[in-house]
Amino acid sequence: MDVTKVRVHTALFMVSLMYAVLFSWAGEIMPKYIQPEAFVWLRVVTACILFNITAYFYGWEKVRFREDWQLWLICSFFGTAANMFMFFKGLSMTKPINGAVLMMVTPLFVALFDHIKNKQAPSMETIIGLVIGSGGAILLIAGKGAHFTRETLIGDIWVAVNAAFYAVYLVYVKKLVHKYNPVTVNRVSFSLGVIYIAPLGALSLFSTDFTAIPSDIAWKIGYTLFFTSFLVYLFNAHAVKHGSPKLVGLYIYLQPVLATLIALMLGRDQLTPAKIFYTLMILFGVWLVMNNDWRGFSLKDRFRGK
Repeated sequence: MDVTKVRVHTALFMVSLMYAVLFSWAGEIMPKYIQPEAFVWLRVVTACILFNITAYFYGWEKVRFREDWQLWLICSFFGTAANMFMFFKGLSMTKPINGAVLMMVTPLFVALFDHIKNKQAPSMETIIGLVIGSGGAILLIAGKGAHFTRETLIGDIWVAVNAAFYAVYLVYVKKLVHKYNPVTVNRVSFSLGVIYIAPLGALSLFSTDFTAIPSDIAWKIGYTLFFTSFLVYLFNAHAVKHGSPKLVGLYIYLQPVLATLIALMLGRDQLTPAKIFYTLMILFGVWLVMNNDWRGFSLKDRFRGK
């Protein structure tokens, strides 16, 4: 078995696992204890510090900013500043389950932007895999009570736009991770992201009463800062470098599966035939796109004997 493939899938699985618990926790944190703008800036600043510390020990790679300045500005805006702000702002205005459903469109955006950018039509295998995977993920989450109303509309729109922005980031960051190591890519992106989000989040963060935050919420904030701000971006950059943006985006479909498994282990959910079927749909969709990405040809090619 190819060690690179194993590492890519392990990294993406860990990303999905770390994100699986984030949706419900985000609703507990914001806006009661900290405003979304402040939380996002705290995330970006923390990740910036951690990536700079990591780069110091990992090896400080020289950045050719004049050569790649457009890519740096695009990735830092769409991947670390704007998408984070829209995601957490949206979650503070809608139901966590609505946000989870809307994030399922990310892989579709990734496939669309990736093929437009590369001027290539998606293979039949990719289309089928995305449709089956997204269908299974939406059905699995929708069964938990997703409900879109006029009251949640603004928040739902924020989360949906965030999904599109994150897809743009995944498509464009691939060029950077082929030139620089993942630590360098994230070090520069988050350093620029601090500047982008500062006008919105700095004042709000400094006015936050941290003494009013309970210990359990503080632990959840710490989890979000380290695991879903630092490690998630590190693992995703590694996966994009050795895999593809579509594959990274597709693993988002595993988040509801892992969230359901966690709920089952904690006794907060029940296993039903429908949930098993939806999970198999997701896994089959992931396998189709994954198989196409690694092999580099479609089902039509296989039927022709290529």
